[in-house]
Amino acid sequence: MMETTPADELSVIEKIFVKSGKIIAVRKWNSGNIHEIDVYLPAVEFRSWSSVQSVKCRISALHYTDYTPALWNMDEKICTLYIDTSHCGQGSVWAKSQLGEGPFHYTKIEAERHYPIGKHLVFLGDQTAIGHFCALQQLAVESTVINGFITFNDVQTAKAFSENCTWLPLETTTGYDDIYKRTGEWIMKHQCEKDDFVFYIVGNAGLIVTSRKLLKTHGIKSDRIKSKGFWH
Repeated sequence: MMETTPADELSVIEKIFVKSGKIIAVRKWNSGNIHEIDVYLPAVEFRSWSSVQSVKCRISALHYTDYTPALWNMDEKICTLYIDTSHCGQGSVWAKSQLGEGPFHYTKIEAERHYPIGKHLVFLGDQTAIGHFCALQQLAVESTVINGFITFNDVQTAKAFSENCTWLPLETTTGYDDIYKRTGEWIMKHQCEKDDFVFYIVGNAGLIVTSRKLLKTHGIKSDRIKSKGFWH
């Protein structure tokens, strides 16, 4: 009979290609729908990052999912993962099971094709996009102007975002129809400046498709729209 391996331990095969770090802190938002996990990654050279990164995290035996490292400290080699735990996917289950310090395993960290372009960035996303937006803001030069909207599943989580991510100057909504409506109104208000904006759409497939169509109806050119999809 084949021996089983506890979920938090690496199998013989995984030990060949999996890298390790350490979870040093876990924070749950009051709504319970977002978990922040601080991770120490001693082998990572954070100073070389010039674009948003994606870390492929081990969330169970031979199962991995991608998260965006955010708020990294280059000297201490620590970053934060913002994980949407409002669903019953394996990533959500894994994040909820992290109660404090513990092992962190991943296979690789890859550069995304997202980096801050221009002097005025507009972020449009849902609650899976928090880390991605934090990373873009950290990479942007200090004089960069950032605006945008982020939608949440409920009012309590939207309020928690405003309390826990005060550095992200984004307006919150609690519905996809609302984020589309307010985005359209915002563009109409800034018609004369729209050619100076670069839009970053981050979230589920429906949000990305609908937002791209909306922006194009307002005359936003394709090269001013960057998108990144997240799925559970």
